[in-house]
Amino acid sequence: MNTLAAEPLAPLLDRLFEEADAATSPAVAEWSREERSRLMQSKTEYLHFYETLKDLWLPVSRETGRLLYLLARASVARSIVEFGTSFGISTLHLAAAARDNGGGRIITTEFEPSKVARAKQHIAEGGLL
Repeated sequence: MNTLAAEPLAPLLDRLFEEADAATSPAVAEWSREERSRLMQSKTEYLHFYETLKDLWLPVSRETGRLLYLLARASVARSIVEFGTSFGISTLHLAAAARDNGGGRIITTEFEPSKVARAKQHIAEGGLL
């Protein structure tokens, strides 16, 4: 069985990849290259930096998502730790692999609370809770 190719996950991933491809961040577009670099390296303004980027998608590519799925399947992973779910595309691939391996759990992190909420919504939509 391949959960990635089945409903409800397959059409959800198609939609999310389309949304990610179309997304822009007006705030980031307004920053100069120097300002972006400064904020990325700042030890004091990281909260402002992440808050500004809260609507920016940071997805894996379709190919990388498939690779994550295949690696988790090949290793028969049942416990998976992920750092930085963003809107949940990589998490969906990993959770599908865990399900296809017979079940398991994903532990993931995300700094931005609004992204956590969206990722949870996507995981529920994908039937992977």
